[in-house]
Amino acid sequence: MQLIGMLDSPYVRRVAVSLQLLGLPFEHRSISVFRTFEQFQQINPVVKAPTLVCDDGTVLMDSTLIIDYAESLAAPRKSLMPSDLAQRQHALRVIGLAL
Repeated sequence: MQLIGMLDSPYVRRVAVSLQLLGLPFEHRSISVFRTFEQFQQINPVVKAPTLVCDDGTVLMDSTLIIDYAESLAAPRKSLMPSDLAQRQHALRVIGLAL
C-alpha cells in the first residue's frame, strides 16, 4: 500500500499512525496537493489527501474511509476502536472533537 500526502496534514498523519498501530506495512509518498498538483492528480483525479493506493491499485481517499479499510485488513487480530459500546461512543466523540 502507498499512503500519498504530506505529513504536515493532520489527516495524513492520522492515517500513517493508524496504519502503524495496526501493523500494516505501507510506503509513504510525500506528494503535495499544492506544490505538485499535477503529480497528485495522476494518482488521484480528485486530488484529495490523504490518498491510499491499495495493493490491487484501488485508490481510496478520506482518512475515515481509509482507516475503516485498514481496520478490515487488520481484523480480527487488531482494532483501533473498543468493542464495548459505551467506550466506543466515547472514542467516537473524542475523535469528532479532534477532527
